[in-house]
Amino acid sequence: MNAIHLLPLGGTSTVLVEALSGHLRQTFRTRVEMHAFSLDPERFFDAGRGQYNSTDLLMHLKSHYPALEQGPGVCTLALVPFDLFIPILTYVFGEAEVGGNVAVVSYHRLSPERYGLPPDNALLLARFVKEVVHELGHVFSLIHCSAQSCVMHSSSYVEEIDLKEQSFCRACASELGLRY
Repeated sequence: MNAIHLLPLGGTSTVLVEALSGHLRQTFRTRVEMHAFSLDPERFFDAGRGQYNSTDLLMHLKSHYPALEQGPGVCTLALVPFDLFIPILTYVFGEAEVGGNVAVVSYHRLSPERYGLPPDNALLLARFVKEVVHELGHVFSLIHCSAQSCVMHSSSYVEEIDLKEQSFCRACASELGLRY
């Protein structure tokens, strides 16, 4: 992995993205760069669902984001504040092209306020980091892990995200060639 390009879209919090970059540099031991990309997210909005289609967004990035044409070793991660879905699920926290070079993660459903709790920026960041690392794990060809504390364990609900660590278990880290 030569670099991770972060694309904050749709009014994504720059503070959140900057905090995230440090975690990604440490976890993946690679360059993490924030890039601007002009994109109207409304083109992925499904009025019937009131959500944004993450698969359509991924496919658009694959065909229109110039850095993806630079060849292997560059991963592009779109970060968004709006609610994502794929047609077979009510919502998703993110989506990635397994073994590919593009992923998207939303923090819309990660905010404690969404669940009637007081704002907690540390909790929001912890959840966001876990979901981003999880989706990047898919980009690097990892599948879901059975170890409940592993960041690659599947999460359907925010409470399941809270139970996971921000890092890979030994087996997943070994598959990625990472040492902790």
